[in-house]
Amino acid sequence: MLPFIYIVSLCTLILFRRDIQTIMYFGGFFVSGIINHYLKITFKQQRPERTRDRVDFYEIHGMPSGHAQSFFYFMTYMAIFVILKSQMPGSPNIRSIRHRLFVLGQFIAAVLVAYSRVYLYYHTIAQVVVGGCLGIILGCIWYYFVNYQFIKYIPFIIEQPLAKYLLIRDYSPIPHIIQFQYENEYNEAKRYRDRYANYNRDQIPVDML
Repeated sequence: MLPFIYIVSLCTLILFRRDIQTIMYFGGFFVSGIINHYLKITFKQQRPERTRDRVDFYEIHGMPSGHAQSFFYFMTYMAIFVILKSQMPGSPNIRSIRHRLFVLGQFIAAVLVAYSRVYLYYHTIAQVVVGGCLGIILGCIWYYFVNYQFIKYIPFIIEQPLAKYLLIRDYSPIPHIIQFQYENEYNEAKRYRDRYANYNRDQIPVDML
């Protein structure tokens, strides 16, 4: 259930932000799924025996664990992003503590997902461990690709008509993006409130003033 909630939350974030960094983050999930699919075909290692009566609902092959791989990918990419690019306010010590707590929370969530796959007999311990390690490796590689290679082409991509039509944007050049968004959205909302208030006042008959 936790991976499903995470994916739905990420889709919602993409829908409302249209940020290319978030889109590519989610794109890594599909890359992970494709790699996992072909690795299962290659290794052809069956799931635990107690799961084989449920093969109508699950792939018969379980090496490596897709859930563990995907969730450790999500956690690794997000942890690196927060550590290297977090722009939350606070002193260096406060940010360091916040980062450590965040990474710890991410790691605990990923371990719980991996443990649940073993506990429910969907995978062996080895299948989950291999899936988790692959997820960590993929998270590191995909982060490097997106932020050091793909980023070179982002200005070209966001200028394309389709990207403009879909309102795709790139927040990475903006420092302190949270503060920037807050100030601009606050000022814009205030401007519209003032305009609406002035419009309503103009509609009131003079003899009622």
